[in-house]
Amino acid sequence: MRFALPTDGWWRSACDATGDESVMLPTVTESAGPYSSDLAARSRSGPAWKPVLEDGRFDAMLDNGATGLAFVPDPMNPTSVKLSHEMAEIPLVSQFIDPVVTVFQQVPWQVAWQTMQSTTWCKCIWDGPQVRELQEMGIPNVHYLPMAAIDRDYDTTPLIPDHARQAVSFVGNQNTSYFAAGVNTSTANQLYGVLAHSVRSGMPDMHFWDIYQELYGCGACFEKGESVDSTARKAETYFARKLFYNAFLCIQQRDRFVIFLKRRMGDSFTLVGQRWDTAYGLQCNPTLPTCDEYLNHFRETAVNINLVNGNTDSGLNMRHFEITAAGGFMLCYHQEEIDAFFKVGKECDTFRTEEELLDKIHHYLTHPDERRAIALAGQKRTLGEHLYSHRLMRIKQILSGSTSGTPAEVANSATETTHEAALKADPRVAERVCESSVEQPA
Repeated sequence: MRFALPTDGWWRSACDATGDESVMLPTVTESAGPYSSDLAARSRSGPAWKPVLEDGRFDAMLDNGATGLAFVPDPMNPTSVKLSHEMAEIPLVSQFIDPVVTVFQQVPWQVAWQTMQSTTWCKCIWDGPQVRELQEMGIPNVHYLPMAAIDRDYDTTPLIPDHARQAVSFVGNQNTSYFAAGVNTSTANQLYGVLAHSVRSGMPDMHFWDIYQELYGCGACFEKGESVDSTARKAETYFARKLFYNAFLCIQQRDRFVIFLKRRMGDSFTLVGQRWDTAYGLQCNPTLPTCDEYLNHFRETAVNINLVNGNTDSGLNMRHFEITAAGGFMLCYHQEEIDAFFKVGKECDTFRTEEELLDKIHHYLTHPDERRAIALAGQKRTLGEHLYSHRLMRIKQILSGSTSGTPAEVANSATETTHEAALKADPRVAERVCESSVEQPA
């Protein structure tokens, strides 16, 4: 297949690995991050990409973080715009590795919600509950697609336990400022997060949507056929009320264990990342400057702690796959979806409490051969099943019409598909962005 890539990301190397052709689209604006493009920036990208997309005979546009969402002037109405991929009559496939409200933080919510109605835009979400959430809200073409490791050459020589440069380490930034001094938030919205976490203390398999929408009926139902404006308002309220829940998850699944290990282990625990000093007064090392140093760090650490932040209910983050791809030993907080991707105790290990965390750290530091065997098995699993080239094969299944997509189904799905299979563009794509036009920004 032939893919148009708005940014390099990890899809270019994935295409190289699968034998698919990739073409980089022109870079129009430099941005500080993947989610900083506003309407003006996306409206500059669209016209620059238009001739390439129309002449390139592409099967799809492929991006991460919706960087491929762009606008072009509507030839039938100079006061409105259309989506670039629809004007080019090709599907857009976006892998979201953050919630949609994070991805579209620079785009007015009403506009973002309108664009998500595009039936030829495949929204691939890494977290099972968030897939269901968007589907229940009526967003079309939402699929489950987990994160993975980048395709590249990895050192596959077995670890030498005596060569570890640090005993225990965590790599990652402190990500939530919700509880920082001076932050004012609505206590009315906080109530729903407290309610959800209270329910989860006794029913941990339930997630925010289950509790908020179905168990307690806190929000208005999303009705089939109602206007985009109406569902946008409901979704905006829903995500505003979920914010405290996500911030609490960040503490529950990540920050608490960093604070605990630093206070209990001191210098024996190496903390790499930003803002831990300003948020909690914890000594931390700067981020690793290159990809090679980043991957080598996992090989040179006896026990790599992996903690997910508050952006995922049950899914795995990219570091699950990066640590194991590098050949490092991973001890991670237990996420519901991990059993679909790794054999716990054989290819990695997990913990749920502070006591269990300390016990397992002690066990693996004193059993280097077991640690080495698990690291080797984990690397074999990731390099064989969890690279982005494997996810690209899943994307091609989606484009060809294979729609199964639970974590277990994706983990067990075939890793090969025909290169010729592609989604046929909806014949109405040139006639719509969504139910109402998007105004041309000034």
